[in-house]
Amino acid sequence: MRAGLVGQRAIKLLITSASILIFFQGALAIVTHQFLANLLLTHDPVRKQKHLDYSKKSFILLLITILDIVAPSKVRITTDSCSIPQNFVVNDLKTGGLLSGLKRKSVIISNHQIYTDWVFLWWLTYTGGLAGNVFIMLKKSLERIPIMGYGMKNFKFIFMNRKWSKDKINLANRLNDMDHNARGVGELAGKRFKSKTADGLEVWSDNDPDDVNTKEISWPYSLIIFPEGTNLSQNTRNKSEIFASKANLSNFKNLVIPRVTGLRFALQNLKNSCEVVYDATIGYSGVKQHEYGQDIYKLGNIFLKGHSPELVDIHLRAIDLHDIPIDDEKEFTEWLLNVWREKDELLNYYYSTGTFSKDDARTQIVTGSCRIKKAEMGQILAIPFLSFFMLALYFWNKYT
Repeated sequence: MRAGLVGQRAIKLLITSASILIFFQGALAIVTHQFLANLLLTHDPVRKQKHLDYSKKSFILLLITILDIVAPSKVRITTDSCSIPQNFVVNDLKTGGLLSGLKRKSVIISNHQIYTDWVFLWWLTYTGGLAGNVFIMLKKSLERIPIMGYGMKNFKFIFMNRKWSKDKINLANRLNDMDHNARGVGELAGKRFKSKTADGLEVWSDNDPDDVNTKEISWPYSLIIFPEGTNLSQNTRNKSEIFASKANLSNFKNLVIPRVTGLRFALQNLKNSCEVVYDATIGYSGVKQHEYGQDIYKLGNIFLKGHSPELVDIHLRAIDLHDIPIDDEKEFTEWLLNVWREKDELLNYYYSTGTFSKDDARTQIVTGSCRIKKAEMGQILAIPFLSFFMLALYFWNKYT
């Protein structure tokens, strides 16, 4: 019995050590790649951006590799047949994972339960070949993390102060950059904004006859936004109830009230390029109604101890941007609250039945592993494996 416990602890220690080694060596390789691209490809912005996009893809490959080793999960995608075509998501027979038909220029909105929500949504973009084109809004403080902060800057993630007066200019510039590059008339096509205001806003002129896509280069994007702004927890639920009471709104059972300003601003600035808004609702096995996923699946426990949900459920529906009243703040607020009411009802059903599928005739269900291609996993593990081999060889020569 005791020997068995010792063996289990040894295995957990080995898993933890392997996770740390793979992550830090992988992260170091990614930022080194970025540094060299920035240094050597200054005068070739298109090639440089392709390298930086590859480094972005490499980061999610790194995280999924670790998850697949220490905390494998299945992902069940449920799609709304009214807005998403048949066979939008299919099984990938080569990897055991999934393949999807995500559109090339989209915004993904989702409820926020645990710190790894964005990891599973990023993996979802990987299934559609868009892992290197993801953009996420993050807290400004994350920009200061050694090594990782440099990497995320090169990913062109959007760092937010959570004070609109400070965030508005930065967000507008980043969204304009995404939008113009997506239409092939941005800086990556040799174009420039026309002027800059005193407070730093970059002003583009879309009526200029020179602003045409002469090189036929456009850059896709998947912008992931959590309108709630934070994880669901007892603290955020209490704050949501206070806000709902002051605003004379009905609070939600499974969600917190979403913030309107940032999402509306993003959709307004991307309206010339955005093809679709995907509304994602996430649920996790092992989390019951009135429990908090962030308390059950903590970030460190997932990546270091292998304590992850066995099944991740994602319900997807597509919304045409033209059907969203982005030009009227009051109407947009009511639209977003209605989306969250529908999401809350869907989660009620999920917690009572364990699935998002209410009617098999109106929904499609596909389940696969949260996994990447073996060749890509091999690339991620090459450096840690070589390091382990060299270390083992050193001790072999020293003690034999």
